[in-house]
Amino acid sequence: MSSPALMEDLVEEILLRFPPHEPACLVRAALVCKRWCRFISGPGFRRRFRELHRTPPLLGFLYRSLIDSDGANLTRFVPTAAFCSPQVEIRSWRPLDARHGRVLFRSPLEISDLEELMVWDPITDEKRKLPIPPRNAFSWTAAVLCSGAGSCDHLDCHRGPFLVVFVGSDSVETFIYTYSSDAAAWSKPICIQDAEGRFYSLMRSPLVGNALYFGFSGTNKALKYDMELREMFWIQLPSTCSNLGLRVLTTTEDGRLGLVTADGNKIYMWSRKAGSNDAGWTQNRVIELERLLPSDAILTSPDVLCFAEGIHVIFVRSNNVLFTIDLKACKVKKVCKGKGIRAVVPYMNFYTPAG
Repeated sequence: MSSPALMEDLVEEILLRFPPHEPACLVRAALVCKRWCRFISGPGFRRRFRELHRTPPLLGFLYRSLIDSDGANLTRFVPTAAFCSPQVEIRSWRPLDARHGRVLFRSPLEISDLEELMVWDPITDEKRKLPIPPRNAFSWTAAVLCSGAGSCDHLDCHRGPFLVVFVGSDSVETFIYTYSSDAAAWSKPICIQDAEGRFYSLMRSPLVGNALYFGFSGTNKALKYDMELREMFWIQLPSTCSNLGLRVLTTTEDGRLGLVTADGNKIYMWSRKAGSNDAGWTQNRVIELERLLPSDAILTSPDVLCFAEGIHVIFVRSNNVLFTIDLKACKVKKVCKGKGIRAVVPYMNFYTPAG
């Protein structure tokens, strides 16, 4: 290889190894010269960058908080890296879920007579609204994901087609509709008898393999939806956590369903055993928050609000302060402070200039 060609290859190899959780590094490198900018903004570099790092970094999170005494609320996007979303405040819209580069919101009734859903891409600021299914539900929630969930590697699919899975319940049964952005329509519903309680809309729904899991309040069960088989199953949660605080369904390092909850100043973590839908649970970790959080943060019992899939980070609220805890490194970071923090939804994606 000639010297100029060798240098270009070396430069690209160096740029590929920039940390994905610090996107400002690539932005600054793109400003060095036109050649570097061409490398970094090209689709080939973008693909290789994602293939090398595989796991999308945490770019930020959304949270909802009360802003006045009449119950009005505001959703804010808080960056955790040098990433600036085109929109940082979204009044009244409530975040439900985020996955594969998209964020899902529901509108409150005060905006219009009919509730809507909205899918938002924080990188491009593209928004798409869709109506909720026609069937009345006294309790419901929803999740968003890439339409190729079983076959896509999700490295660069946030511009592609997507699915929204809507799960609701009435006094008789629980039902699921699936919205396809390609068809711009909802599927026919599938149903299961017996409604187990109210869906816990503040809890994100983890994706484990081809299955989504939805949590409830007031019951010790969760709903498993197998998207490949289009079947629903009730699964039992650990009996010992029924009287604990907020429960968050998660994914484990080995790709199984997990559960995290807090009691007093301790965090308890479970993993579900492999096997049938009747498989049991194993408690595999207890975290002493007194050793991690500042002393003034444990004056009140902390609550686990959310879990970031793939990077094993949990969000813990205590005394009006929101912290992230890296479960692998046992590192704590204060990320937000304010009254009424709830409905935390982490946003993970790769970001490259012109990406």
